[in-house]
Amino acid sequence: MSLLANAKWNSFSQFFKIGIQLVNIVYLAKLIPPAEYGLMAMALVVLNMAILLRDLGTSAAIIQRKELTNSLINTVFWLNTFMGLALAVIVVLASPVIAEIYHQPKLIPVLMLLSITFPLSSCAAAHLALLERDSKFKKISGIEISSSMVSVIVAVVLANLGYGVYSLVFQAITLNLMSAIQFWLASSWRPFLREFIKLDELKSIFGFSANLSFFNFVNYFSRNADSFIIGKFMSVFILGNYSLAYRIMLFPLQSLTFIASRSLYPVLSRSQDNNADISKTYLNCVFVILLITAPLMSGLALLSKPFVLMVFGQQWSLVGDILKCLAPTAIIQSVLSTTGSVFMAKGRTDILMKLGIIGTILQVGAFLIGVHFDIITFALLYFVANVLNALPVMYCLLKLINSNFKDLIVKIAPVVGATIVMVVAMKFTIAHIGIDFISTFPRLISFSLFGGAIYFLSIAILSTQVRGVIKSVARKKYS
Repeated sequence: MSLLANAKWNSFSQFFKIGIQLVNIVYLAKLIPPAEYGLMAMALVVLNMAILLRDLGTSAAIIQRKELTNSLINTVFWLNTFMGLALAVIVVLASPVIAEIYHQPKLIPVLMLLSITFPLSSCAAAHLALLERDSKFKKISGIEISSSMVSVIVAVVLANLGYGVYSLVFQAITLNLMSAIQFWLASSWRPFLREFIKLDELKSIFGFSANLSFFNFVNYFSRNADSFIIGKFMSVFILGNYSLAYRIMLFPLQSLTFIASRSLYPVLSRSQDNNADISKTYLNCVFVILLITAPLMSGLALLSKPFVLMVFGQQWSLVGDILKCLAPTAIIQSVLSTTGSVFMAKGRTDILMKLGIIGTILQVGAFLIGVHFDIITFALLYFVANVLNALPVMYCLLKLINSNFKDLIVKIAPVVGATIVMVVAMKFTIAHIGIDFISTFPRLISFSLFGGAIYFLSIAILSTQVRGVIKSVARKKYS
């Protein structure tokens, strides 16, 4: 299946999940108070770390390998399954200690329940990897959509019954349970007990998987250190606001980069020895991602205050201030999040690991400095750390695929130019009408459409690639 076909089905699945996230962010936020969201954010710090250890990069190795044996798949399956069970036990035993660190005894039952998700997801990881390797994203999207739909219904019902944070907990359990069952049914492969873990097979993927696992671990640490530091040294209220702002930032970021990375990896793995194809495919992918994220997140930064007040209410007003710094960060992360597909496809997870260490030092350093000030300064320093991290990552990636910064700059220059034109036009208009004028949904939507129209006209003028697409669509329409 081609990159476009992969992207089509991944987009279908992801856009549906966007609707699910909207329910989580908008509807559930009205039923679940900030402090309860803060509890879930604390639990997710532990949950996300355990998820990384559960897989150890072995599922990615299944996709990347040119030739795949049944013995390797079986070894990966049993390794992941045992890791999932072990992590569930560890989290249950460690939950009192973790709760004591946060000074939140309510975390204990939350963590114990969430530990159920580890064996559920780990026992289906190999089946999902096989489906992705064969680019069977139509099946995958159907599974993800149905699982998301049922899980959000569970969350909404429980939230309306007053279960608070447990609404989110049982949503996660339901999602993993339904996904695991359906991935098993969708894949024709089945595990066997004879020589269920072969050391020779593990050795063959050890270098790739070990480097990828270490990168995932340090990347997790840098991405979750902010929640841990805020929860430890600020307050649950501030963490709840920061967590919601971060989720809004990740909303388009996760959607687009998830589609791009998931669609790219199998395609690039098949072309791993052809740098010309990889370079062309990757730069086109970056262009499309920035084409959407750059104007979207720039507009969100400008309109964050009225957006938050209208959508979430006065109790979340701090979120609007935090978003002004986090929204531009999403633009940088939208590009950086796709780089892993290239390094993995080329089998250079060693470079990925080293870059992950550099990024972790920059981001955690920014957090440790920012916590001595206020949450706005904290978010601003997070943005600065991402800017500094982007330089070495893009340099190494472009060098690996025999490309350079000039090729990248030429490719994205029209998007940057059109975004600047849009931001200037919107700021000029706001300066004259006042931000308080945008105080109703119709005015917010109208002003957003105004910014979108400015951007569309600008990109159509500046980008030959966009003009070519517009002409192609026009010819098909009137032919």
